[in-house]
Amino acid sequence: MDNMAVKRVRKTKTKDRIRLNVRGIVQGVGYRPLVYRLAVSNRLTGYVRNRSGEVIIEVEGERENIESFINELVQKTIEPARINHLLVSHLSPVGDREFIIEESEHSQECSSVFPADLAVCEDCIAEVLDPNSRFHLYPFTSCTNCGPRYSIIRSLPYDRDGTSLTSFPLCQTCALDFSDPMNRRFHAQTIACAKCGPKMELLNSRGMQIAGNWLTETSTALSEGKILAVKGIGGFHLICDAAHMHAIEKLRNRKHRPRKPLALMARDLAVVEEYFEISSRERRILTSRQAPILLLKPKENARRHLPLEVIAPGLTRIGIMLAYTPLHRLLFGGRFDFIIATSGNKSGYPIARSNEEALSQLSEIADLFLVHNREIIIGIDDSVGHVMEGELCLIRRARGYVPELLTFPYPVQADEQKKEFKQFLFSSPIVLGTGGEMKNTFCFLYEDQALLSQHLGDMENLESLSNHRRALKHIEKMLGKTPQLIAYDPHPDYFFSKEANKGPGDVVPVYHHHAHMASCMAENGLISPVIGCILDGTGYGQDGRLWGFEILVGDYTAFERMVHLRPITLPGGESAIRHPWMTGMSLIYEAVQNGDQTIGWGKRLFPCTKEKLPIVLAQLDGRIPSPKVSSSGRLFDGIAAILGICMESSYEGEAAILLSEMIERLDQKVISNHRGTYYPFELKDGEWWIDRFIMQVLLDREQSISAEVINLKFHHTISEMVREGVLHAHKKTGIRSVVLSGGVWNNRYLLSCTKKLLQQEGFSVFTHKKIPAGDGGLAFGQAVSALWRWYQNHVPVGTCKDNRIGSASGKG
Repeated sequence: MDNMAVKRVRKTKTKDRIRLNVRGIVQGVGYRPLVYRLAVSNRLTGYVRNRSGEVIIEVEGERENIESFINELVQKTIEPARINHLLVSHLSPVGDREFIIEESEHSQECSSVFPADLAVCEDCIAEVLDPNSRFHLYPFTSCTNCGPRYSIIRSLPYDRDGTSLTSFPLCQTCALDFSDPMNRRFHAQTIACAKCGPKMELLNSRGMQIAGNWLTETSTALSEGKILAVKGIGGFHLICDAAHMHAIEKLRNRKHRPRKPLALMARDLAVVEEYFEISSRERRILTSRQAPILLLKPKENARRHLPLEVIAPGLTRIGIMLAYTPLHRLLFGGRFDFIIATSGNKSGYPIARSNEEALSQLSEIADLFLVHNREIIIGIDDSVGHVMEGELCLIRRARGYVPELLTFPYPVQADEQKKEFKQFLFSSPIVLGTGGEMKNTFCFLYEDQALLSQHLGDMENLESLSNHRRALKHIEKMLGKTPQLIAYDPHPDYFFSKEANKGPGDVVPVYHHHAHMASCMAENGLISPVIGCILDGTGYGQDGRLWGFEILVGDYTAFERMVHLRPITLPGGESAIRHPWMTGMSLIYEAVQNGDQTIGWGKRLFPCTKEKLPIVLAQLDGRIPSPKVSSSGRLFDGIAAILGICMESSYEGEAAILLSEMIERLDQKVISNHRGTYYPFELKDGEWWIDRFIMQVLLDREQSISAEVINLKFHHTISEMVREGVLHAHKKTGIRSVVLSGGVWNNRYLLSCTKKLLQQEGFSVFTHKKIPAGDGGLAFGQAVSALWRWYQNHVPVGTCKDNRIGSASGKG
């Protein structure tokens, strides 16, 4: 009897119930349908529902099935979905009879991330191109695996009634797809078709509708060399036929964009492979859900069929993206392989979002306007990146990557179960990094997460500032949080410097180059002090001067400037940035220290500026006051001018980019023959002296040494200067971790060359990947630095004297 009883107990299978709180990228990516299918296949009952920023799952069933469900959930959560945190709680069974998807639960706060815009999937494209599909030629086709997300969200949780698609009630057929667990549009919040979804219209520049089929008329207009403003996911593009040289020239002329490179949109991957060199890594990036613009080298076929010198003057790599929406794919038809697709904005303005904005801003640029009636809630530009040393490095972080959450090191380095760490998360303030005035982004830190905004451009006018405020308010609304601690760049002329000090929150000034260093540290999870090699254009330093070629030592809370470029005069101040020949004159004066000789060199090298040379000299010799700078960006400008490559800059960083691209064109034999060659310089009292360096460049120029070889030696010289500076800092501190940050490190050859030199010396070298090396990463560094300084000072938010925390973040 006892044995039989034991056997009966073994045959009886008891039911368990658990709750899973899942945080991460789990909304807007088909996650609830995935949970539903896994629960049903494992014979579990219960429910799944969205709660602002997270997914709540309760499952009930046999223990083995629950364990199988959890394992499958982890294994099958693949891109673009991602689990950051999974909390499991054990509950008492309640006897559910089925598994259901419940209505979303609304709460005041968002504890996790909300979804990014996703490129159209292959299944949807196949339906758009299939004459037998009900989605044939429908430009808003999407499913749970693809389509707009972030740009159309009004509120969380991510449900249709919280997006701009709430204006389009589902037709009966779409409603059936939406409710069918076996359909890939099951609970797809962006589902729409020609019967019930958004509509396209083709308008002229006065806003009047063009008669006829919009797709046919658009194709004809492109063939005729017309420029179209096309409304996409996050805003407008200006497009034209990429093989039509006169159309591209017309676009450049109308947009007042004489030389800045234009991006190409390709019909499909096969076209890209036919015209451009592409590695397996680049192929995966280009076809990813993020679908960024990627810098690729053209093949001879591209040089024969595309006017590359008009598309990207002087550049060896072209920005390429795939058609990432059904609308974009339809634009190609059978006529075009590539179209120009550049941001739809008036020069200096943010990207146009609404039809009204586009007609107002772009009526003098575009011939026609291809618009739709789906509202874009928040504008977002295309992301831009390139592959360096096998890794994607983002130059501009926006569509597809924002609002993905980032991790960063916390001031309390304790196990998450320890009381101290939990107290830190509970008491730590919500931090806002306001970013810089160029390539602006902002960054929120809350709990243990960082949200870096999309690229917002240069803060040049009221429209740009308004766009920044709108994006900030949008994030605040999504998160249900407002900043309590605000980090800003203390440049006295920056708008954000003034606005931050007027605000209600506590403020933390973080110097420009300290923010760069902190940004690279945080991205790489570094805690201990590092040597920071910060090379960029210009940033405000503690001495009131413009910095940009620095070796710093420090951590998140403080820094010391160990080595820097001996300051040179910047004639005309920051306006010289647009006139590299003026910086060239400054370098010449540093080398010869003689006014007559400087004028003589100026007449030979810059003959078109003869009348302006005396006034420039008066600034160089001190008769007219001018600021001093220690900037690598300005050094690149001056060398580019001396080599005759860039006298006038038409876009930010043009001179430096052209020098970088010149090396890309060099034969490997030339590079091998000059490996290790560099110009002489001196490191004295913590300053790099470059007078002999520049003098030798001038002599090489006079002796007709090719600009390519001089430029190669120039790059080697910068690498050697950095190496010497790092060794100097190491001897004083013993530190062996080095971070490279600042926009100059987007230079592929310079980064590779310098990294190898430092690694040969035994240093561990860390660089940027997900966070832009340029000013687009400043906000991240500002925010993390502010949080660490807040913790170090142990000052409760709201009690800081003069509203400041650690107003000096380093020492000179």
